[in-house]
Amino acid sequence: MLLFGIFAFGWSMNSISSVRYALEASARSLQLNNTLTQADIQAVATQKLQALGLQNVNVTITTDPASGGFRMAHVNASYAFVISFPYFSNFPISYTTSVTVPLIANSTAL
Repeated sequence: MLLFGIFAFGWSMNSISSVRYALEASARSLQLNNTLTQADIQAVATQKLQALGLQNVNVTITTDPASGGFRMAHVNASYAFVISFPYFSNFPISYTTSVTVPLIANSTAL
């Protein structure tokens, strides 16, 4: 049982790392194309995570007011991973991460 637990915990850490990577790629896409919407960013992240079977990742975007010619966009992702074994209670791991990127202040997105 310990071996299965170690494997499950390692898989959850791999999933968390993959979510972070997909969020960073989504944030870079937003930085390059300020007209992307939250649905577009969610689609970019989902496409990156599809190979792993990670489907319950929620991505949100918030932006700060313009200051000094730039706005800051905060791209957030939340992911819930559940470790479950037969005859044992489930062990959920909730993960939230955020990436902040600068945007040009006069863009009209979001």
